[in-house]
Amino acid sequence: MIEIRCDNCEGTIRVDNPIVGQKVKCPSCGDINILRAAEAVGGGTPKKDRAAEAGYPPSFGPETDVLHIRPAMLRARPGKFLGLIFLALAGLVGGGILGFVTPLAIGCLVVGVVAAAALLLWRLQTLGDGLKITTKRTIDRRGIFSRHTSEVLHADIRNIQIEQTFWQRLWGVGTIAISCSAEHEDEVEMSDVPNPEKVRNIIDLYRPV
Repeated sequence: MIEIRCDNCEGTIRVDNPIVGQKVKCPSCGDINILRAAEAVGGGTPKKDRAAEAGYPPSFGPETDVLHIRPAMLRARPGKFLGLIFLALAGLVGGGILGFVTPLAIGCLVVGVVAAAALLLWRLQTLGDGLKITTKRTIDRRGIFSRHTSEVLHADIRNIQIEQTFWQRLWGVGTIAISCSAEHEDEVEMSDVPNPEKVRNIIDLYRPV
């Protein structure tokens, strides 16, 4: 049997037959703690771990936000992004040059407004979607007005996959999919992730690997 400190309330938790990665519930506050290798062997909470040594918040202690990721726009779809920018500027400027009242000027203004609106809606979508990585879990959030969330504990992650086309590798974006070993848990997946390799490396710092 060993004794460890609760990540949340610093209370004492007694663990019989400790196993690395084991989930133990704090009798004082009910917080779920993940048993780490240093605790299983040495019987105490380590002062530093892989995450802390890499310059990120330590895996022990209260849950802390580590990283927020939102879908990229220019890097993910440069043709679409630059095309909308060009149409918006050309339409609005062209409508002004042509005097705003002629049929051709009105047509240019309509094109410019539609392109600007499409760019704005795309931006709002990226603000509503994203991943939040904390010291204990990864949370997938979607939507601004309506909200859908899905999360997975880092201790339950079975696999992290990254998919990138040739052009995505050049621009440093890709799709990241996180598979969970727990039953009845949905897979977390996000497209147009900037620096997906960095995201995976950060999550790995908090996994019991």
